[in-house]
Amino acid sequence: MKKTILLICALAMSTVLAAQHPRGKFNPEEFKAKLENFITSETGFTPAEAQAFYPIYHEMKDKQRKLQREIFQLKKNAPDSNASDKDFALVIQKIKDLGAEMAGLEVAYYKKMCKAVSPRKVYAAMQAEDKFHRKMLEEFGHDNPRAKGFGQRHKRQ
Repeated sequence: MKKTILLICALAMSTVLAAQHPRGKFNPEEFKAKLENFITSETGFTPAEAQAFYPIYHEMKDKQRKLQREIFQLKKNAPDSNASDKDFALVIQKIKDLGAEMAGLEVAYYKKMCKAVSPRKVYAAMQAEDKFHRKMLEEFGHDNPRAKGFGQRHKRQ
């Protein structure tokens, strides 16, 4: 569940960076470079470790994004309102199957990463990725006047 939420945050970060880019366009290479620099500095990856880790990491993320897009499309293109419960159940099952596939993918890739670099460094990279996304969301909230009050309704009083 946490990993799915993090993936959604990562996709949201794409939107965040697009809003902050001077021309309003998201630059995936710029985002990738910032993320890699942050993770590398937080984990203390050596150049050899970074070279072993990032191809596996990015391959996993690319596959996760593909699955997440499929889930998004299924949610966006819901069956017609006059569709049967069975039709809705099929869509729900497909969404859940894709989520399970994403989780399995993550397990397999984390095993590969732990063979490429130490599990300690993989864990540190996971923590750094989370920290990077939190930092980006905070920056977006502070720098974006449209985000003022975002989430205020949902805070406990």
